[in-house]
Amino acid sequence: MANTTYGTGTAVQFSDGTQRQVLELGSKIHYYNPDVTPIFSIFGMKSMVTPVPIFEWMEDEHMIKRSLSVDMAGASAGADSGTTLLSDTATSGVNGENAVVNFRTQAQVEMFEVGGIYSCTLTGSAALATAVTHLICIAIGQDVNITSPSDKSVQFVGAHVHASLNAYNTEAIAGGSDIIGFNTDTVMTLSYVANAGTFYDNAVATSYYGYQVHSGTNNFGEINFADADYFLVEGGPGQYAEGAAVGLETRKKVRRVKNCTQIFREPYTITGTADASKHYGGSELSRLQARKLAKIKVDCENALLTNGNYSLDATSENPKRTFAGFGIGQSAQTGFVKSLDGRGDASLQLNYSSGTMDAMDGLCEYIFHDMVAGSMRKTVFASNKWLKKLASMVRMGTGAGTGTTAFYDLGDSSQAAGVRVRRFVGAVGELDFIPHPLLNGANEAYALVIDPANFNVRPLASRDMQLRSDIVKDGRDGRTDEWLMEFGPEARNEQTHAILKLV
Repeated sequence: MANTTYGTGTAVQFSDGTQRQVLELGSKIHYYNPDVTPIFSIFGMKSMVTPVPIFEWMEDEHMIKRSLSVDMAGASAGADSGTTLLSDTATSGVNGENAVVNFRTQAQVEMFEVGGIYSCTLTGSAALATAVTHLICIAIGQDVNITSPSDKSVQFVGAHVHASLNAYNTEAIAGGSDIIGFNTDTVMTLSYVANAGTFYDNAVATSYYGYQVHSGTNNFGEINFADADYFLVEGGPGQYAEGAAVGLETRKKVRRVKNCTQIFREPYTITGTADASKHYGGSELSRLQARKLAKIKVDCENALLTNGNYSLDATSENPKRTFAGFGIGQSAQTGFVKSLDGRGDASLQLNYSSGTMDAMDGLCEYIFHDMVAGSMRKTVFASNKWLKKLASMVRMGTGAGTGTTAFYDLGDSSQAAGVRVRRFVGAVGELDFIPHPLLNGANEAYALVIDPANFNVRPLASRDMQLRSDIVKDGRDGRTDEWLMEFGPEARNEQTHAILKLV
C-alpha cells in the first residue's frame, strides 16, 4: 500500500487486495484469570460484619490433664525459655520471688492455671533441687510482673509430696538457689497433677495451707496465692477425705485479642468519548470494571496471606490501619500464627527431597496435638511445590505408616496418568488440600493450614466489596469509578492454625 499526495491531502492506494478485507475480530476478550483467591472466596461467604474498624474477641480453653516437654536451654535454637536457670531469684516475678519460665508459644502456656500443680522431670545435664518433684503455678502472663512481662511467662514455686502428711510441701529454696540448674541443653517435662490441693509449710509443723505460702523458714516471702490463709483438712494431692472443707479453685484469665479493618481501593478512569464508543468485546467500562474487581480481590487475598502484625498509624487526623495476616514469607512469630509456625519450628517442616509419608504423618500429628484445640479436619492452602511433593510421596509408596491414607485421583481411564492428592488422613486428623496460586514463586515453600471453625472475614458495616461510581466531580469529560473493600480477618485461637514449610 502506497501513499500519493494531492494538494494538501494524501490518498491511500491499495497495492494488495487483502488490505481491503474486513477485520475478523472475535467478540470475546480471553482473560488469563485463574482462581487466585480461594481463601477470600471460601470465607467471604460466611463473613461477619464489624460495626467498628478495630474489633476484639475473647478466647479461653477447657482444662484437661496433659503433659508438656519444654526445651529450657535459653541459648539454643528454638528454646522455650529465655532463662538459663530456674531459681528463686534468677528471674524475679511477683514480689521479686520465685522462678519464671518464658515459654515459646501461646499453646504451651494454655496448660497452666494459677493454683495448678505439675509434676516435674528433667532430661539432659540438669538437676532438680533437693526433694523438688512438683511445681505450683502462682502467676501467668502479665501478672508475673517481671521487668519485661510477656503473655507467655509463667511463675512457679517448687514443692514435693510430703511423705508423712500426704500433702504438698513447699521447698525452702531461698537466696538465689536453683530449683532447676543446668549448663547445656535440658528438657523439662511437666505433667498436670491436680487443682489447688493441700500445701504443707514445714515452718509450722501442724499447719496446712491452700494458696498462701508465707514467710518463715521457707522464706518465699509474702506471696498470696488466694488473698488469705485457707485451712484444709489432711488429704492427699488432689484428693479429699470425707467431710473435708472446700478446696481452692484454679484460676485462668480470658484472653482479649484484637485486629482491625484495612482499606483496599482500586480506581479506574474512562473518558466520555471512550465510554460512548462501541468496542469489540463489549464496552470499555465493563471491561475495566471486571478487570479491576479481579485485581482488588487479589490484593485482599495477598494481604491475608502475607500481612504481618497488626499496625496502626495514628500520626495524622485520619489513621491508617494494617490488619494482622498470616505472615507468609516473613520471619517467624510474625502475623497470626505463632504456636505452630514452620518458619522457625522444625516440627512443622518437611524435607522436600527425602520426606516420606511417615514424615507427613508426624507433621500431621503435631498439628493435631492435644495442646491444640479446634477441628480435627482442617483446610490447607498449598503451593504447586507442596502438591507436587504430596503426589510424589503417594507414588513412591514408601514409609506409608500405619493409619496414614492419601485420597487421590488417578484419572478416569487407562489413557490418563498421574496423581492428584486431595486429602491427607493422618493418625490423628485430616487435611484437605486446595491449590493456591499466590503461594507459588517466592513463597512456594509454604502451605497455610486454616481451621475453618476459627476463621472469619469481617467487613466493616456498609464497607463490603462495593462499586463507587463517578467519584471525582471536577468537570472533566469522563468519569472515575473505584472498587472499595474494608475488612479484617478474625483468626481465633491461633494455635488451631499452622504454617508448614518445605525445606
